[in-house]
Amino acid sequence: MSNKPRLSTCMIVKNEAELLPACLDSICEVSDEIIVMDTGSTDATIDIAKQYGAHVEVIEWKQHFGDARNEALKLATGDWILSIDADERLTKEDTVLLRSLLDGSHEYEGWFLQVEHFLSDDEDAVPISINPLLRLFRNREAYRFEGAIHEQIAPVILRERPEAVFGISRCRIRHLGYQSHIVMNKNKIQRNIALLEHTLETEGREPFHLFNLAVEKLRLGSIEEALSLLIEAKAITPSSATFAHLMIKYEAMALAAIGRYEEALASCRSGLRFYPDYSDLYFAMAHYEEALGQRKAAVASLKRAIELGPPPNHYHTESGLATYRSHAKLASWALEERRWREAEEELELALKDAHCPVSTWLAVHRLQRLLQHYSTAADWTPREPYLQGQEALTIHRPSTSSSQSAVNSSGAARPSESWLLLQSQEKQRLLQYTLELMQPLDAHPEEAQSSPMPQAEEPPSKSGHSPELTALESSLQCLRLADGALARLQAHDRSQELAIAIRLICPIGAMALTLAEARGRIQ
Repeated sequence: MSNKPRLSTCMIVKNEAELLPACLDSICEVSDEIIVMDTGSTDATIDIAKQYGAHVEVIEWKQHFGDARNEALKLATGDWILSIDADERLTKEDTVLLRSLLDGSHEYEGWFLQVEHFLSDDEDAVPISINPLLRLFRNREAYRFEGAIHEQIAPVILRERPEAVFGISRCRIRHLGYQSHIVMNKNKIQRNIALLEHTLETEGREPFHLFNLAVEKLRLGSIEEALSLLIEAKAITPSSATFAHLMIKYEAMALAAIGRYEEALASCRSGLRFYPDYSDLYFAMAHYEEALGQRKAAVASLKRAIELGPPPNHYHTESGLATYRSHAKLASWALEERRWREAEEELELALKDAHCPVSTWLAVHRLQRLLQHYSTAADWTPREPYLQGQEALTIHRPSTSSSQSAVNSSGAARPSESWLLLQSQEKQRLLQYTLELMQPLDAHPEEAQSSPMPQAEEPPSKSGHSPELTALESSLQCLRLADGALARLQAHDRSQELAIAIRLICPIGAMALTLAEARGRIQ
């Protein structure tokens, strides 16, 4: 008989026929048993669960998530419990890692897993936020969830075993439940608010419940109500609470949303006294400083966020705040101030993060190609305010020897080239096709009068065009025509400087549109 620890995966469901199969696919191989508690499905949820060999029980829904989860725990026979929902998936690359946590966890009572929240089920999507949650824990009779909503088990484990130790793993769970159509269909915000308000009435104004109600109010757009709840919760929450750092971030966010930027900054600075390695707060500060016209301070805050890097795994964070999003913001400010090479460098640095979106890769290539044609723009910065500089930009015809190299001056591959190699073959093909569409209308403005529209070889596409794709193509056509008009303006001395500046900046904002059109053609 094997001594390998057994894993029971437990979940509660209702009308999850659409989402459940992918969830069960992700955990069926790593689980020794799957226990599903159904709270009243009227679709094919129960049949789907049984097809995967799950033990299914139907229970009455009593407006209490903790009690429903505990019904599943009562039936579990494994040594460990994995708690997961139908709108979640265990990341397939991490199944071996999850199993290793069980095999080598003699000193741990549970593991925090990294729950990544996505707004798309696309495999290439980037999570909007990452939240460490205790989802893997030992199966002991005394360990039961508490709370009608945002139920917890870590406090229970610590009460039962004060000496308990938790581990923080890199193992990831993909959560899709924040997608707008799912939130709307399930009426999640209103449901959560009702449960939280009832909990506050019956269990008292506990800080964790106040905090979660504030978050729901923020999602609903009730900023003043949310801020009042956050201030109340903050006053009674110890800095050691697992959600305390996030509460400060949300408080600052709420203050900024109603224009109280100075107070938002003060909240962030206060939080950094307790959480000096929480780089999210520096990223937030940069935006509030920028809103106050403090660009120099904002740049310093972003650079501090980059210096710290992504926060340790026990913090809630948002994807890329201390990496590509900070670099991209610095690049946008450099573009605004017409510091082209600095913008190029920041975009390249952003691409060192493998999660950096394709729009950044497209943007840096567009910028690099344009700077080849207008080489004096690379090192030119206006001495006067924007659009008032007197220096002219001379246009140089690029030779084949001056074409953009895939390596930098030290001989190492550019981050943009390394980033591309990490993408799938299909994605690389799509991006190369999109680059062809993004070529400037002309290489030399004096030829603009006769330059034809660039033609790219289209990849195979399905017959017919959706209204959305037709609109995208029409919009992109307008952008190309605008590029042509700017090229003509550029041929005249008096408008040359302005035309070049706009041609360098404007196309970067159109990258997402270009990619959407190309993707639509392939799909």
